[in-house]
Amino acid sequence: MKRHLAEFVSPGHPDRLADAVVESCVELAVSRDPDALVGVECAVHADAVFLDGRIAAGRGASCAVAAPELDALVRAAYAAAGYGGRWTPAPGALRVFVEVCLEPLRDDERAIRRFSDDQNAVLGYACNRPETGFLPPAHFIANAIGRRVAAWRAENAGRFGPDFKVLASLREEGGRLAWERLTLSIQHAPDVDARARHEALSPVVADALAALERAGLRGAAALDPSRFVLNGAGDFVQGGPEGDNGLSGKKLAVDFYGPGVPLGGGAICGKDPHKVDVCGAFRARQLAVRLVRERGCAEALVRLGWTPGDAAPAHREATLVDAFGLARPLPDRDLPPADWFSIEATVRDLGLVSLPRRRLVLDGYFFDPPCATNPRQDKRP
Repeated sequence: MKRHLAEFVSPGHPDRLADAVVESCVELAVSRDPDALVGVECAVHADAVFLDGRIAAGRGASCAVAAPELDALVRAAYAAAGYGGRWTPAPGALRVFVEVCLEPLRDDERAIRRFSDDQNAVLGYACNRPETGFLPPAHFIANAIGRRVAAWRAENAGRFGPDFKVLASLREEGGRLAWERLTLSIQHAPDVDARARHEALSPVVADALAALERAGLRGAAALDPSRFVLNGAGDFVQGGPEGDNGLSGKKLAVDFYGPGVPLGGGAICGKDPHKVDVCGAFRARQLAVRLVRERGCAEALVRLGWTPGDAAPAHREATLVDAFGLARPLPDRDLPPADWFSIEATVRDLGLVSLPRRRLVLDGYFFDPPCATNPRQDKRP
């Protein structure tokens, strides 16, 4: 028997607001300058938003990105998450503090963007389950339920707020899933009592689970009502940044593969595509998916290690896991050549400059990226 556990965090959660802000900054900067150097962080609390770090983009005397544009991105992220009206803080009422070093990208820095400017260990993972996009089942299921609830909530914004979480706990025997518990905690208006919450949300969850069952996840729809916990702590009226503070880059397990898979060394969000935390993570995931497809193993784990000044990772290894849980290393001769892993090749092959970063951080970096399940973009060395 296997047990699976994972969560989904909504776009209106304070940490996710901060993530959306910094990824919006990355999108803007690299749209103006593909070589842009971006390292930004965001913190939110009540009606205050603090944005710091550095953006070096463009040529000439000034940065290709201006502080008022970053202010506007913050407010747009809040509006897109569902804040405004009865759900505060309203985007227009935010106090935004932009403490970002904004400057053009110097020629000497531009010339070395193909080299790592930091050390890091990155990890890519895939399991041989096409029905889950080669992702761990609970990770995929929690995300599918969360995205369904988010779409429903947008149409019911008068009663339910932007801040919610999903926690999926399942066991698996003989290829069939069984629920241990499904938890949904969602912000709501003061006049929405427990009964009204159940009447509204139970059909939404049931529809999401039925869709998963149809997609090939056997047992996903068989959720006993006693195992569905909705707002287990009671009323959840005050949420978002007024109920908790938030910081970008905190939701690492959600961004990667859930708590059952080891993490690499750093967050993706807030960093430009040339940083190895970003390009390395996507390249490692691409190779892991390729390995489970081509070699028929149950799981593949790819580890890459970078040191400052590397054009390609000095440490490269892959481990294959069979159906019995036995792991064996992939011989080095069967790995792609070093230059396939390079920053320059990865950014180019996977089109990382043009990724919709703000959407990916909210929907899941590895649920619909160009490098995971699209064979046409699986560039061969």
